[in-house]
This record gives sequence, structure tokens and C-alpha cells, in this order.
Amino acid sequence: MATPIVPADPLEAVFMASPETAPPTAGSIKRIVAASLIGTTIEWYDNSSDQR
Repeated sequence: MATPIVPADPLEAVFMASPETAPPTAGSIKRIVAASLIGTTIEWYDNSSDQR
């Protein structure tokens, strides 16, 4: 079992390497934007009805 890397100084940053990922496709960006818009609309409607 490998020993974890622990910084000597608690304020020292330890950067972890991650594998490269493919850039998002145009279709996935549209899907993310649509989901965000729907979620924001629901939240706005829910919060605006609380003020009455």
C-alpha cells in the first residue's frame, strides 16, 4: 500500500493530477444549458410564489 503524500505545512497546497478529458460536444453544452434554464425557471417560480 502506498503512503499518502501529506504536506509538512498545513497551508501548503497539494495538487492532484487527473487524466485529461475530452472537451464537451455542442450537443452536451446545449443539454446543460437547457437543464440549467429549466431548473432556474422552476426555482424562480417557486420563490416568486412565496412572496404573495
